[in-house]
Amino acid sequence: MNNGTSEVDDELVKRVKFFHNATLSWLQTTDTTIACGRWNDGAIAELMPQGQGYLLPARYEDRFAGVRELRLNNAPHHLHIDFGRVSHILYTVTPSICLGFKPSFEARLMMKDPQGRQSNQWTVSFMLNKPYVQEKLSSGKVHKYFELARQQAMQRPDLVKFHIDSSIFTSALGLELLELLRIHTGIAAGGWPAIIRALLPASASPTGRQHPITEPLCVPLLKQALLLRDASLVIYRDRTLIEFKTDKLGGLYHYAEDNYDSWQIGAFDDHHCHLKLDAVERVLFSAERVPCQGNGINYTIWFLTADTSGNPHRSDGYFSIVLNRPYSGNEPRLEVIEPLLSLYREFQHVGWVTAEPRFIDILQSGPPQRQSS
Repeated sequence: MNNGTSEVDDELVKRVKFFHNATLSWLQTTDTTIACGRWNDGAIAELMPQGQGYLLPARYEDRFAGVRELRLNNAPHHLHIDFGRVSHILYTVTPSICLGFKPSFEARLMMKDPQGRQSNQWTVSFMLNKPYVQEKLSSGKVHKYFELARQQAMQRPDLVKFHIDSSIFTSALGLELLELLRIHTGIAAGGWPAIIRALLPASASPTGRQHPITEPLCVPLLKQALLLRDASLVIYRDRTLIEFKTDKLGGLYHYAEDNYDSWQIGAFDDHHCHLKLDAVERVLFSAERVPCQGNGINYTIWFLTADTSGNPHRSDGYFSIVLNRPYSGNEPRLEVIEPLLSLYREFQHVGWVTAEPRFIDILQSGPPQRQSS
């Protein structure tokens, strides 16, 4: 029993030391804001160490052995942090009300729940102070942020995670950030997953599986595609075609537990499917004239993989969203078709979204009538 207790204590000491040193790294950075609290709780306190912060040595034992006192030079204000209750550091790029909903760059000390499991609560957040210069990203500060993440992930890959909010992928600042990181990593044409893996090469778990560093790139578009009227989610394989009416699916759900991630389309207590969304590398908007639409246009959003997916119609077609009834008689139903065209317009400048020539023609000239046989 004593040996077991000693091993647990040794691991706690190592974890506390890591979080202690990681905090010092942020305190020694002049561009750090320390945020305590969450808007959901009604108040946030902010400390501005300006490179003058430090931690006092441990003063307590047993269950409080992880408690440290954060002090600022020439200031009476201070903060007590229990590193023993921290599960990991989450480097997150997410919209912030403090920045007018532009992305903030934070390192959050995530907390354990009372049962010792990971939770979605954090004790403090180290925020990059003034990451923008005249509405543009401050490249030096952003590089410094990712370098701190990289260094800490190299030391303890099991205690550092990374996340980019999916809304950032397709925003102007998100594309600016991607270009900046491509320069930083030397990956000229890399997408988000490749870029983050290059920045944090040690972020793999002991089993070799990568920690979830971002949402799959297709998630923002897919969420909107599932809201299209009179549409179906189609999964086509040899001798099998599965079709879900999107208005009965109830949206997209994400479940994460330890190193397992699951993306589920459809509510848990009804018909649903699980898809490996991070396998989707590009999205194609298609408009084909097909017999099943009475020689009319089949409006399809294809979610495509880099290799074969087993689809007999097109080998890289993992799944698709298809408009079911785009015609009333021979006339196009604009109330059904226009939302799909608008979805393409919203995402057309994103590198992983393309459209076939006929689709572009329809975008410019308008949906055609069904051709009579």
